[in-house]
Amino acid sequence: VKLKKGEKILYFVRHGQGFHNKAAAESKFKCDCGSENTGNCPYLDEKLVDPHLTEVGKMQMEPLSKITEKLHSQPEIVFVSPLARAIQTALFGFSSLVEDDGQTKIPFIADRNARETAGLHMCDKRRSLKDIKAEFPFVDFSNIQDEQDKLWTPEREAPKSLILRAYLFMLGIRQRKEDIIGVVSHSGWLLTLFNCVMSTKDPSLKEWFQTAELRAVIVSWDAKNERQIEKKDD
Repeated sequence: VKLKKGEKILYFVRHGQGFHNKAAAESKFKCDCGSENTGNCPYLDEKLVDPHLTEVGKMQMEPLSKITEKLHSQPEIVFVSPLARAIQTALFGFSSLVEDDGQTKIPFIADRNARETAGLHMCDKRRSLKDIKAEFPFVDFSNIQDEQDKLWTPEREAPKSLILRAYLFMLGIRQRKEDIIGVVSHSGWLLTLFNCVMSTKDPSLKEWFQTAELRAVIVSWDAKNERQIEKKDD
């Protein structure tokens, strides 16, 4: 693909099945945190803090890695949510970009702005920086300064905050020198990105991402519609 000036190819990927997805599928209760809030939401289980991929999730990585390995335009860099299921998906899903010893051939960078909606749900709470660095030593966490997760609170993150994070993420991508970029994130974040931040004429791009789904998109930025936003700390 020959890109025009200012265009980039972005490979958006949702993580594979995590233990929270499995728990929700097996529970007789649905998430009602935004309505009745009965306290029966399966995502409130404290055992589900920053869950990993299930065996099914790991199996989903095989077809995903076969797809990414055959991409004509290979990523020059991969941005990933700092939650374990997304990092695992990035490393396994783009396995051709990872050495046998785990060392990455290109930068894999954790970015807080690519995280799922934070707050309330235990599955969306990050572990300590020390723990995730120890588990994923070849991922670059330099963009994350706080040892503990300051983004997560007992209240669900407001939609406006999530939109702002996704918007800031895309502004950051615009400034990158790389033109071919992988982004591994979560269903809620991706849904917000495609429906509230980016403009597209393809309605299928606005639909829910399935687990381990990849969508390749050519992205350009419209300076006329760009807003000046003051970036604040958590």
